[in-house]
Amino acid sequence: MNFIHRYQPTGSLFSQFDRLFDRSLANTAAYTPAPRESFHETENAWVLRLDVPGFAKEDIKLTLDNDVLTLVGETPADRPFGGKFQRQWKLGANVDGTATTAKLENGVLELTIPRKPVVAVEPTNIEIR
Repeated sequence: MNFIHRYQPTGSLFSQFDRLFDRSLANTAAYTPAPRESFHETENAWVLRLDVPGFAKEDIKLTLDNDVLTLVGETPADRPFGGKFQRQWKLGANVDGTATTAKLENGVLELTIPRKPVVAVEPTNIEIR
């Protein structure tokens, strides 16, 4: 298959300038990368730990909507580690999202998401008529 490209002698020069200015004028001060996270499992819950240095309890909002756990952190951009991030997790049917607890200590946010107890279902015989 052949491709035909129109020759534009100044096209690449202008696109290089555009990329240069786009990068230099980008607002990187308000950007905060997603915090590092680690999951581990206990007998009764999932535990999620996130590194959120520089964030106070008031800077973090945690919501649960339709089994989606959303974490939003926002601080003024002029503070160290300032900026905004958002993370979301879809919770499975085997966890109790409404009983989730959160604790912020020394720049580490720890979420404990309890599991629902496993209910053993006995097989049922169905009579054939």
